Amino acid sequence: MDPLPPMPNDGRCVCGDVPYFQRSGVIGKPAHFWWAMTSRRAVLALLLCGTAARAAGIEPLITRPITLPQGKVDLTLHGTYTSWSYGLFGLTRPGSFDGETLALGVDVGATDRVQFGLGVALPVHPTASFGSVLATALFLAEPTFAMRLDGGYERVGVNGDPTQVNVSHTNRYFGALGANIKIPITEAIAFVTGQNGAVQFGHFQNVGDSAGLYFGATAFTQASSDFLVISGGGGSSTIVGINLPAGLLVQPDPRVAITLQAGYSAVFLTSGVTGTLHFVPLALEAVVTPAPPLDIGARFSLGGYVGASGDDRVSLNASYFDLRAVMVWLRVHV
Repeated sequence: MDPLPPMPNDGRCVCGDVPYFQRSGVIGKPAHFWWAMTSRRAVLALLLCGTAARAAGIEPLITRPITLPQGKVDLTLHGTYTSWSYGLFGLTRPGSFDGETLALGVDVGATDRVQFGLGVALPVHPTASFGSVLATALFLAEPTFAMRLDGGYERVGVNGDPTQVNVSHTNRYFGALGANIKIPITEAIAFVTGQNGAVQFGHFQNVGDSAGLYFGATAFTQASSDFLVISGGGGSSTIVGINLPAGLLVQPDPRVAITLQAGYSAVFLTSGVTGTLHFVPLALEAVVTPAPPLDIGARFSLGGYVGASGDDRVSLNASYFDLRAVMVWLRVHV
């Protein structure tokens, strides 16, 4: 190909009156030419990004082992924002009760097939207090499957200034059984269910206004990572949660993983008033790994209440979108 003719000061080609850029062929290309060029550059950039991530030692979430390797430690700082519509509390005006909790967790690879974890969750707004403590164990049966056991204590109830509100608490204990499953479908897509990590056990729920109402993770179990959750104590109702969580993990880049989560959940009240609450929860989660020792995660979830059965007194005055939560976390791999 001949080199482009030199461009004089008047901006026209030396060989005639055709403008320089049109003569050079830059102007006048069809639209599909520019679309193809842009697409190729985008693909090239993605490939280079993925290559750089692998060169930096970043292991994609989709290929990581379910349990931590022996001697490895994960430290997690986990925050939850909960928003429940006023209607759940019998109020007809628009708006919501909101609250936040902060959870801290440590998980350790005891062997390549056994992982132990400990977590604590604290309501921090609208009032601060003690909340929940739990222990977790995962046992790897297959590279794609691990059993999960959880147990712990929760202090649920009303928190606040005792001169302004009637502060009261109930001591509850819980046990849970679940699984962490990750089955690859392609190199970038996997079927997943359950969670890894102590503080990922469930949704630590805290809402309020001038006072805080801490429900813990077992009063409503629709966001739990376990199949079976049983809680009771303190003279209150025994609650049994049955969960069938499922998700689709997509890894478009070694640094980024996106998971769409859904499923079915039933919460059974078995003491005093007997009935069942039904949920079809939905969540969208994203995890970014900017460097090998760090994960940054976020999840938006809907409780997905769809109705109740059994005793007429067992129900929530709520719609599908009335129980909402946003969770964010930092996880450091040591």
